[in-house]
Amino acid sequence: MKRWILILSLISSHALADSLCYQSEGNPRTGKAFATDQDYQEELSRWRSHAPGTPNPFSLLKAYNVYSSEKDFANSMKSDKRAHCYMGCRISQTTNYKTADYVGWLKEERDLKDCKRSTHYDEEDYVATLRGATFGESQKDAKGCLQACKQVY
Repeated sequence: MKRWILILSLISSHALADSLCYQSEGNPRTGKAFATDQDYQEELSRWRSHAPGTPNPFSLLKAYNVYSSEKDFANSMKSDKRAHCYMGCRISQTTNYKTADYVGWLKEERDLKDCKRSTHYDEEDYVATLRGATFGESQKDAKGCLQACKQVY
């Protein structure tokens, strides 16, 4: 019985934390925390309505490997948008546009849901990732991705 009470209390505290998440997430339209949970839920619902199709698990694994090997270099870039562009390009080169699209969208969805203002959900980051994914269809290597993304960001 005690075990069930503990499990129920953990579930309810998690639900409570989720319902207060809006206070910790930045609203990209105002630059401040969401004013209400309803505003937050509407943005979350709007973002989810733009979800691209999920690629196959093998492509996701390859994308994760690209991210793991390239993240330090991308994080060293002076421009956040350039880093998103570069990562989208590299993932698209290694997998395909669809996978880069999904990974870029998922990253922003997780930023919106993690209850941390520091991760800042930003739709323009997603746009930069998509632009990079487009470059990845024509660039042959990391150097090409960097050059293409430097021209734009």
